[in-house]
Formats: sequence, C-alpha cells, structure tokens
Amino acid sequence: MDYSSLPQPLPRLIPADQILPIMKRIVGQYQTVRENIIESVDVQKAKFDNLIQPLIDIDNETQGDIAIIAMLRYSSPDPASRQASEEACALVNEDQAAFTARPDFWPLLKAVKEACQEISLHFEARKYLDKLFLEFKQFGHGTLQPVQIHEYLERRNYIDGMRRKYNQRIREDAGGLWFSLDELAGVEKHDLDRFGKDPEKHDMRFVRFSAADSLVVYRNASESATGKRMYVGNVNNLSQNAKLFEKIVVERDLNARLLGYESHAAYRLEKRLMKTPAQVESLLADLHDRLLARGQHDMNLLMDLKRKESRESVKITEDDVNAIFPWDYWYYARLAEQHLHVDPEQVAEYFPLQHVISGMLEMFSEFLQLCFCPISQEQLDGSAWHDDVQAYAVWDGREASKGRFIGYLYMDLLSRDNKYKGNQNVNLQCGYLKNDGSRVYPATLLMCSFPPPAPSVCTFLKHSQIISLFHELGHGIHDLLARTNYVAFHGHRSPPDFAEALSVMLEKWCWMKPELKRLGLHYTSTDLHLKEKWLRAHPGEDLPPERIPDDTIERLIKGRQVTRSLWYLRQLVYAHFDMKVHHPRSHTELRNIDSTKIFNDLLEKLWLVRAPQPQDQGYPHADLGHLVSGAHVFAEEFFESTFLEDPRSVSAWDRYRKGILEIGGSRDELELLVEYLGHIPTADPLLRDILQ
Repeated sequence: MDYSSLPQPLPRLIPADQILPIMKRIVGQYQTVRENIIESVDVQKAKFDNLIQPLIDIDNETQGDIAIIAMLRYSSPDPASRQASEEACALVNEDQAAFTARPDFWPLLKAVKEACQEISLHFEARKYLDKLFLEFKQFGHGTLQPVQIHEYLERRNYIDGMRRKYNQRIREDAGGLWFSLDELAGVEKHDLDRFGKDPEKHDMRFVRFSAADSLVVYRNASESATGKRMYVGNVNNLSQNAKLFEKIVVERDLNARLLGYESHAAYRLEKRLMKTPAQVESLLADLHDRLLARGQHDMNLLMDLKRKESRESVKITEDDVNAIFPWDYWYYARLAEQHLHVDPEQVAEYFPLQHVISGMLEMFSEFLQLCFCPISQEQLDGSAWHDDVQAYAVWDGREASKGRFIGYLYMDLLSRDNKYKGNQNVNLQCGYLKNDGSRVYPATLLMCSFPPPAPSVCTFLKHSQIISLFHELGHGIHDLLARTNYVAFHGHRSPPDFAEALSVMLEKWCWMKPELKRLGLHYTSTDLHLKEKWLRAHPGEDLPPERIPDDTIERLIKGRQVTRSLWYLRQLVYAHFDMKVHHPRSHTELRNIDSTKIFNDLLEKLWLVRAPQPQDQGYPHADLGHLVSGAHVFAEEFFESTFLEDPRSVSAWDRYRKGILEIGGSRDELELLVEYLGHIPTADPLLRDILQ
C-alpha cells in the first residue's frame, strides 16, 4: 500500500480577495435551495425527501469551504484574510438566522415532523429533523407573533456581532508588560531569551498577556510584586470586553425570556446532556460539598509554604502572609511540587515538542491501529497558511480494513502574533456520505499556542502543555474517526458536555508511567547541535539521562494530587459564574449584577484564594472561553467502564471506537451514553479519582 499518496485533495486555502465572493456564492446557493422548496412544496406534499434532504445536501456540499474560511480568522498571518473571514462568517450566520426566522417554512417543517412520527426513519435523519425543528421552535415559531420573531432575530444578530467583536479582541490582543530582569528573578533563562527585548534597555523584557507567558511569571517569579503586577495588568487588559460581556448577557436574557424560557441557561441547556439549570446546579453543589474539605486541606499546605518563605525572606508583608492571592497560587503550587523534588523546568527538558508529537502519534497508532504518514511541504503547498503547519495522512491499520483512508490531521502548535491565543481543535472538512454512495473524508486541525523556541533551542512542553495537546488530539481523533452520513453530526458536532468528555478522558494517559516514559526523551538526545550546546554550557558535567528517570515520573504523578482538588474547585468558579450570569432569578436582578464582584466572591468561596482589593480586581471574566458542566463526570465514567483494567487494550480501544467515536453526534448522546455504560452516569467515579 502506497501511504505517500493522497487519495483525496487536501483542503485548499482561499485568497483574501476571494473569501467574501465565495461566501456570497454559498449563501446564494442556500437561498436558491430554500426558495425552490418553498415554491414547490405545500403542507400536503411536504415530506422528508423534498423538504429536509435538500437542506442536508447543501450542508454537505458547502461545509468544507465554510470551514476553511472560518479557520482563517484564527490563524492566518494575513490581516486581510482574517478580516474577510470575520465578515464572511457574519454573512453566513446572519443568513442562517434569517432562514430560521421565516414563517413560511415552519408549517412545512411541522407537517414533516408530525408525519415522520408514524414512519421508520434512519436515526441520523430523525436527529437532523429533530434538530431543525428545535432550532425553529427556539426562534419562537408556534409561540410568538411574526413581529416578535423579528425582534428576536434583530437582537440575536446584535448579540452575534458583539460576540464576534469580543472574540476578535481576544485573538488579536498583543498586550503585555515590561519587567526588569531583577523583577523576573526566578524565571528560567530560556523563557527570558524568548521574551521581547528593548534594544536600548538590555535588562528589560516584554511579557505578553498570553496564558503561557503569564503562567511562566506566576509560577516562577520569586518577587510577589511581579506576579501581582502581571495579574492586575492582565485582568484589566480587556476592560472593553467586560462591558461587552455585560451587554451580551443582558441581551441573551431578554431573548430567552421572549421565547418563554426562564433564562438563557435554560434555553441553551435544552440542547445539552444535562437538560435543565436545576440538574447543573445540583451537580455543581454535589461536587463543591464533596471537594471542599480536601480543597481546604490543600490550600492550608500552600499557606504553610508561604509562611515558611516569609520567615526566610522579607519579600512578604505581614498582611499578606495568611492568604494565597490568585497571582500567588501558581508559585506556591510549584513549590509544593518541588517538595516532592519535581522541578517542572527540568521535567520539561524531557519533552521536546517534536519528540512528544512523534511519541503521541505512535501511541495512538497502536491503541487505535492507525497509521499517521507525514505529508511533505511540497504536497502542502496551497494548503498550509504558515510555515509552522505540519500535516499527516491517516490510514486504517486494522486487519479487516487495512489500508482504508481515514482523513487528514493538521497541526499548528506554536503561538504567534494575531493567532488564536488558546488551544482548540478546528475542523477543516467534515466527513459525509455522498448521494452516489462514495465518502468524503475529514480533515482536522490541532491548533495550540505553545511558546516558540528561543534561538538555537527547541520548544519544550511543560507537563500541563502535554495535557493540553492530548486534550486537543482527543477532539482530533473524534473528528477523524467519525463515520456519519451528514456533516451536521460529524465528529464532535454534538453537545459540548459530551464532546468535551471524550477529550478530557484522553488527558488520563498523561498521568500514566509507561506513556510518560515513552514520551520523555531529553532534548540533548534529539539533536547533536543541542547536545554540543549543553556540553559547552555545563563544562565537566555528565549529560542528563537520555530517558526521563522512573523516580521523576513517580514524583510527577504523586504531585498531581497535591493541588488537584483546588484545580477542580477553580473550574467550579467558572461554572458557577456561568450560571450566575446566565440564570438570574429575574431580568431586573441581572441588570443590577456586578459581574466583577460575583467573580471575585466566587474565587474566595470556591477556589479559597483571597480576592484582590477592589482597585486591583479588574475583569478576570473578560476572556473566559467556553464553560462546560458535566464533561469531567462523563469522562471518568468512560474511562472506568472501558480502560480501567487495561488502558492499552486494543480490543477496549476498538470497542470505544465503534461504540462512541464512529457515531459522532448522529445519535441522542444521553441514550448512547447510558447504552454504552450500562447505567445513568454519576459523579462518583470522578470523586473517587480526585479524592484517592
């Protein structure tokens, strides 16, 4: 089998000047299909084949171009492409909303929905019909007058515009602070080398407000004032977004109440596994009650470390010694790890990025019986938006289907200006079944923002960054292995609490000794020049062991439990905040909410840190990403039911592949979950794992 061939054309980039014309053409195609339906179908003749199938077909045919256009706003180095992508996405979203607001389509849809109750319909077709029906219902059809639906649509488009501006500010933010080298005492040299430099003031470094660079300062800077200045600067950096955020939640609440829902949370949860605010609040309360005692114990350990440091140093004032502030937390969590003789910086030297990628793909080649074949730079010409992009053709290695094409896996892993600041998986082409019976195969992208290397050094991954990479690979594997008929349900196009669970579960392998041993190769063993550079910098010393030592791995795994309860309590801050602003008791209450105060109160109540003084609180909620309740609960259930006995079992992975991954989002997720597990999921496995 020639694995170097490309059985399906790679996704092609679209030049900036063609992005809007192509999207306008796609919108025109959609409008033509819909008008043809309206003109040719009446209530008596309406059925799945003439009303719903044409919509499925146009979705399938156009999704790839839409996906490429949407991706460019996250990663294109070209500002014209990013701006055109933003405008094009707004265009297609507004067109979809205008269609869902149409009163003339609703009676036809209702007729098909009623007729299909009595006939046999493929489960994916039925789910598409149910999904479309719910979208129209959530636009007010059947309950609101046309003038109210128009009001809902206008407000929704206004919200979408604010959301685009909110997210664009986060993506394009280049803010940061200048620090002297004295202020950055404790920060590793390789980090100092990659920070921005002032050509005139050689002792100054510019630290961006990215998650990766901020964390370097929080974890390592020994001057508490440095961490505080970084935190205060960071939480005030997107103050415009905080005002936008408050407008968004108010407008969302108005629209939800117009539709008859008690809140925006109630409206959104109708499409999730956890269907009601009461279910979410019950889960959050249960987790909080059962984690709090362990969290208080772990926070006391950090405060003991701070008191000990204050006795040995004059850096900490008496007022601060009995509290852990948000900017302190990461520093003392690192000291707690060091008490187990785990130095995160030294550990990172065993995880050079390219070796981790190779090891990770080898592992999942074995688990899932796949073959990842690198695509050459020549083959990627016209399909890669930056020199950092790597790609692989993925093939099936199972005996019964050996050599069958799976899809394409892209990676764009290093941070750069104007690129998405976090980590995410982005679909570039959904898989689907064409009307002639042939299949279009998926292409998926792992997009991360790991720090680029300093000159003459490779990128090292902190253990937490390896976890992020595995998490995004979880989405990527789901995207690659799904075998659905429609793009609408391909891969992780499913409720977020379900889709996130599959990726959260994959993080477990980052805490297993055999996997860490396999991934851990000292960077001096990967490149002769790096080895020679290390020897010059360490004259007379022996090279570090080639493989990460067993006792280092054991201490790293043991260190997971030191602050793990506090990590989960911190997640509860975000989940509770989400419910506070999206599920208020009344709209009047929401208008009077002080979201900054609520967020900082939750920091104290749930995360157990001391909130900053009011003048330093800023807007830490101004760059929050997606908030997902339930994902960790479902993830632990998946792991315990499938992999607890043998995490490397090929038969267990095959069961998981066939029973979950290949189905994508094409079935009712809660029914699928209960069928797969054999019981209704609970938080017990997660709590057992945290509190062990």
